[in-house]
Amino acid sequence: MRAWLSLIVLAQTLAVGAPYAESVAVPGPGDAPVLSTSPDPTLGPWAVDENGNVGRIHTVITGDTLWDISSTYLGTAWVWPAVWRDNDDIENPHLIVPEDRIWITAGEMRKITRERANAMIAARDQQSDAVSEEVVEAVEEVIAEPLPSSRSIRVAERGAMGFVSRSAVEAATSIVGSPSAREWLAGGDIVYIGQGMGEVAVGDELTLFRDAEPVYDIRRGRQLGYHVDILGWLVVREVKGDSATAEIRMSRSEIARGDRLIPRISPRLEVEVKSTPGAAEGNIVFIPEGRSQVADGDYVYLNRGTSDGLDLGSEMEVFSPGSIREERVRSKKVMTPDRTDASLVVVEVSPNTAVGYVVGSKRALEVGDQVRPVAPRVARR
Repeated sequence: MRAWLSLIVLAQTLAVGAPYAESVAVPGPGDAPVLSTSPDPTLGPWAVDENGNVGRIHTVITGDTLWDISSTYLGTAWVWPAVWRDNDDIENPHLIVPEDRIWITAGEMRKITRERANAMIAARDQQSDAVSEEVVEAVEEVIAEPLPSSRSIRVAERGAMGFVSRSAVEAATSIVGSPSAREWLAGGDIVYIGQGMGEVAVGDELTLFRDAEPVYDIRRGRQLGYHVDILGWLVVREVKGDSATAEIRMSRSEIARGDRLIPRISPRLEVEVKSTPGAAEGNIVFIPEGRSQVADGDYVYLNRGTSDGLDLGSEMEVFSPGSIREERVRSKKVMTPDRTDASLVVVEVSPNTAVGYVVGSKRALEVGDQVRPVAPRVARR
């Protein structure tokens, strides 16, 4: 699957055709999204395309726009021009009307015919039926060679550092002012922050964030922390009385008075992958940016941490558990094997939570998916 996050910037530079149902208007490349007044689109059924990729098929209703659909399935209204794929056999593929079918994965959106949609849904059903017909035979397990310990991955600070503990958010301070008259601030600007003597010191680095969104454990209902939109970071230049003067050293988007601050932890540029087979199983509990699906190169939040045996670099796998099926020839019940759907590497970890980086996904991942440590490889003799 394509990592579409790197394509978001292109969404503002692509000229596209009519992007909403029952309309032929063509927006300019810098136009704001045209959002409908109809209820948010509901998620369509799962399906499988001709290449074996798993995704969903959305049926357009009156009032739907491609911005709405992109926002519901992919978490942002701006991404659809970058992942939209034209079909040569469909006239005016950007125009959508009620009852149109749209094929959607984490890295692709394209209009398909009704017949093709039905075939793809049927293929998904046939895939499930095929599993129920399988006889699962016992195999002799052989411990394979351990994974190389020298593997490492590079980490993007924005994704890895987007999860913040509840205590850190509750203790956050903020930008209280700036000598600049501009409303929006950026790298190089001087600001005043609401911490003073005894709270910060010259040289301290603080992370800027906005829009703290609670993250909950889907099993126990407890709050694990917050997902925040990281704006950049600053360094304290002078401390006097109840406040301090700081310089914004790096900004990823506009910064405003009132944006909040927490101590900055210098991000690791690389994480060494390691095996922690004794760690507990858990779940994906949150996907950043409001998306319903993620794939390779994305980040997910887990409801397990160091207290559950995880460590920085722990190799995990997302899996679909096997189930009991009826073997019809011999009239007996058999257990199908678990299916590995993706690999994760823990790139940030705290006592009760972790951030996982997705690699090697075979399908789009969702909140609720089960995760566990990678076990020693087994082989057939």
